[in-house]
Amino acid sequence: MIRIGIIGGIGSGKSFISKLFKSPVFNADKEVDILYKNSLECYTKLSKKLPGFVKSFPVLKSQLIKAIDHDKKNLKRISSIVHPLVRKKMKS
Repeated sequence: MIRIGIIGGIGSGKSFISKLFKSPVFNADKEVDILYKNSLECYTKLSKKLPGFVKSFPVLKSQLIKAIDHDKKNLKRISSIVHPLVRKKMKS
């Protein structure tokens, strides 16, 4: 199976280009939204790493934004939790 990765910044046309392929597409951004809304594992890990910010399930993006605004290092903490979960889903 051939896999193609499309990367780019916000508004760069990733979704537009992926539609041109007319093939199944794994959208990591959508998967992150699903994790925040449905994954207790994601919530538990985030609430342990960011106890002053992640206080409720489902995870609210506003809480994560506050955590990042408070300390830019929190972006790496969030990524270290979310990225492996997204990769796991992508492989399945």
